[in-house]
Amino acid sequence: MQKFVAGVLLVGADAALLLQQRDEHAPTFPEQWAFPAGVAEPGEAPLEAAHRELWEETGLRVASLGPFWEGPMPASPLYGFLFHGRTSARQQDVVLGEGRAMVFVPAAQVLELDLAAYARPALTEFLASAAYREHVAAIAGN
Repeated sequence: MQKFVAGVLLVGADAALLLQQRDEHAPTFPEQWAFPAGVAEPGEAPLEAAHRELWEETGLRVASLGPFWEGPMPASPLYGFLFHGRTSARQQDVVLGEGRAMVFVPAAQVLELDLAAYARPALTEFLASAAYREHVAAIAGN
């Protein structure tokens, strides 16, 4: 398989999404917001890459990630795989491994951010999806 990107749409305990503010050193879309993601290592499967990127960028591990989207990444020459999951982790559990910030952003504020071109369509679609509604319902049921 050619080089690809794997990313994670992670829903927190209060239904907020974990997003990264990229720093000025990011090779693409510096200082914009996106979800944890990165290029897979050679021989790595998409789901493995998503778990690794989440761990490297946030210090978080989740038991389960489900597929959300797959296809050419907008504004990028790379192919992408997006997974979604839920965590009970709080902001104080997040370890910034890359970028300027990694924070849980309330859903109502996500699309107001200066989002990277590849992140905006994915986040717009996810927030309107049955997958996100299922996470919200599960959180409300706890």
